[in-house]
Amino acid sequence: MAIVEQLLSGDVSFFAGDTAKSATGWLSHPERYRGQWLRDVEARLPRRYPKVLLFGMGGSSSPARFYADAMASENLTVVDTTHPDTVASLSFEQTTVIASSKSGTTVETQTLLAHALASGLEPADLVIITDPGTSLAELGFSLGALVIFGDPATGGRFSALSPFGLVPALYAGWTLAQLDALLEANTLTGELLGSVVADSAMLIEGHHAGEIVFPLSADPVMTGAGMWLDQLVAETTGKSGRGFIPVLNESGPQIAPNRIMYFQLLAALLANGLDVDPFNQPDVELAKKQVFSLLRDAQTWETPAFERADFFNDLREASYLTVQAFAPFTSQAAVAQIRMLMQTHFTTTTANLGPRYLHSTGQLHKGGPDSVLGLQILQRPKSPPQRIAGRRYSFHDLHMAQANSDFLAMRAAGRSVYQIMVDDVSEVSTVLGLTP
Repeated sequence: MAIVEQLLSGDVSFFAGDTAKSATGWLSHPERYRGQWLRDVEARLPRRYPKVLLFGMGGSSSPARFYADAMASENLTVVDTTHPDTVASLSFEQTTVIASSKSGTTVETQTLLAHALASGLEPADLVIITDPGTSLAELGFSLGALVIFGDPATGGRFSALSPFGLVPALYAGWTLAQLDALLEANTLTGELLGSVVADSAMLIEGHHAGEIVFPLSADPVMTGAGMWLDQLVAETTGKSGRGFIPVLNESGPQIAPNRIMYFQLLAALLANGLDVDPFNQPDVELAKKQVFSLLRDAQTWETPAFERADFFNDLREASYLTVQAFAPFTSQAAVAQIRMLMQTHFTTTTANLGPRYLHSTGQLHKGGPDSVLGLQILQRPKSPPQRIAGRRYSFHDLHMAQANSDFLAMRAAGRSVYQIMVDDVSEVSTVLGLTP
């Protein structure tokens, strides 16, 4: 097959768009990070405390949770939220912190790190993972923290076999031998490429026939594996009015760390088959920019009146519903239940927490099929507002601005989206007039 030969030779010119040359470093990650690199990094990691918190979003956090879940790790917790109640529950005593951001400008990572440093985190217990030359790297060097560089020739969602995944994996309990074996299993081979090319061709053929769902065998709300693949497929393919919709389906393909390269290749070839650039995310940036515009003013936790009749009229016309819950981590199970309830009663339904999804499936919601319907659920914080260190706004302001920015961005992209404000996510079924 021509594609197999091209990829094995390092030729990525066949990909749609113009970003492949500067975004396909991930093809050589297994060779690049095996052996000496792993040993050198492992020897440098601060290990004073077993408890580890990782601050990051999207591709800078989902690999960490993927690896932690695979080891059933109780040491590593991924904090990919700005909900005030979750932030208020965090303790930084006897804790190692990983601040992970490719760009170094991710607002969630920046604000969580500022909060941690103001709340007792010692720089000696801080690890920063970012690309060379970022402001986050400069901050890390100035603090005397350990700074580990990622691969600037690789986008976030393709970084699971790079420092963004491997460093957290070491903290989650993976041994050097296990990671070496994992990287070897993910090495690019003709056999692997042949299977991916065949599988992608079959899925593209189905897409042309109207089968736009990509089955996930793990829940993106409740598992790291599901969350990682959800972003990979949605953000890679969801552009120009096209895309695959990742939906929980237990019959979907097994998601395991030894199949990371398979799924990265599959997502890239699916995007290419839809004639969209696999490596950009143009609609993710729109909502990010609007956040700072909204933060010029204090945010109030209010939403427009929910028009239930209008919502259900739009639901009848939608190809799928996405439930976007701006709620604390303690509400994850309730969000998963709402997703299942809506899919059982109505239509194909996806779900995740905000602002997590803004860095992943948010691209699909605005850039993919325009027949999507959004349902934002905002759970009022119980914790009091507290200004973020070095900022003039609180996590209350930031979280509400993130919800509203994506609400406005979806509307600007011609999508239908509704907001519901509740004290607890479990109230949503009552608001909708449904019974579990």
